[in-house]
Amino acid sequence: MKGLRLVWFAISLLGPGSPAAPSAAAQTTAAAVEPVAPVAIKSVPAPPASRTFHDPTWKVSFDYPANWTFTRKDREISTFHLEARSALRKTAMRAVAAIPENPFPESTFSGAHLYLSVTPHSSDASCARQATAAPSAAAAQSSVKPPAKPVVTEIAGIAFAHGHDEQRHICTTDRDEIYTTYRRGACYRFDLAMNNFCGGEVSGVKDVTPQQLDDVRRRMEAILATVRFDPK
Repeated sequence: MKGLRLVWFAISLLGPGSPAAPSAAAQTTAAAVEPVAPVAIKSVPAPPASRTFHDPTWKVSFDYPANWTFTRKDREISTFHLEARSALRKTAMRAVAAIPENPFPESTFSGAHLYLSVTPHSSDASCARQATAAPSAAAAQSSVKPPAKPVVTEIAGIAFAHGHDEQRHICTTDRDEIYTTYRRGACYRFDLAMNNFCGGEVSGVKDVTPQQLDDVRRRMEAILATVRFDPK
């Protein structure tokens, strides 16, 4: 009996809170603080750097992505009057920026150009008509959709006459979104030209979709939204 009393006494000294007998609550707490694997957070890419073009003659500027191809010379990376069919003969190209790579390489998309041109000694009415002027007789020999009637669109506080032109050749389709605005006796014109070639039955790629063309158009409209004129 004396031995049993000693055993009971030893157990009572340990108690439920002793290191030799951890409680259920302590076991639960220990399990709750186990390290958790870190969650990977995707980094947000920084917006592309931009460059500014300023035309000191016609006192107009715009910004374009630094990785786009840019030139002030016609026929260096494209031919202005082939894509801007409704531009007048006296309309002079001042700058062109081209998308640097094909954002949809599995599609028939082939390129996009944003042009700035100026027609001197113009009028407000003739400037607006450039967005809808009938195509030339030579261009009319191809399959052509008539230009849509322009609407007035305000972008970054500038009112533009906005229309579009589309022409189809044997194996290409060219679409031109045209924005014109009249300032200081001259017509300022911006052409957002997009091109694609024959479809999958010829090249094995898929036809570019309207959604993909909208993506390219939005990229160029973002450039258009930076247009500004020098103070008088």
